[in-house]
Amino acid sequence: MVDMEHLRTIMKEKNVTIQQAAEAMNVNPTTLYRRIWKDGEKFTVTEVGKLAALLNLDSDTTLSIFFAR
Repeated sequence: MVDMEHLRTIMKEKNVTIQQAAEAMNVNPTTLYRRIWKDGEKFTVTEVGKLAALLNLDSDTTLSIFFAR
């Protein structure tokens, strides 16, 4: 389960927009919006890696967000 609230908080703190994140992940902004704000589709491992790099997340934070239980 993805901790969407934590992800949204970090994006806001780092001033990363949906558009910026979508470009970094090479996905449509609408798709990313659904994934983040409406708990829609799942992220792929590649997308998690790209988003973690964009947000400069350490491995513990990445795990706590994208692999939360």
